[in-house]
Amino acid sequence: MSNERIDYAHFAGKFTYGTGRGSAGNWTKAELKILLDEISRMYKREDELLDALQVIKEDLETGIAQGNIPINATNGIDLTKIRNFANDASL
Repeated sequence: MSNERIDYAHFAGKFTYGTGRGSAGNWTKAELKILLDEISRMYKREDELLDALQVIKEDLETGIAQGNIPINATNGIDLTKIRNFANDASL
């Protein structure tokens, strides 16, 4: 999976502008703006979720290191797995 993000420059020259009808590559400028605005909104949300995962990972690391959180809870949930998942997903 690529973390490369796209913006208007990515689309420049790749689509023809027109009526928005007909061939799949024939977009109006307004339609392209709507698409790019939605992509930007999704990137913003992705950044928020990645930040949240980073906070979870750091809080778990701190709690485990200080001995405030047992690594293996009595119900069998291994917090190191949760910490590792948050770490992997936030990269």
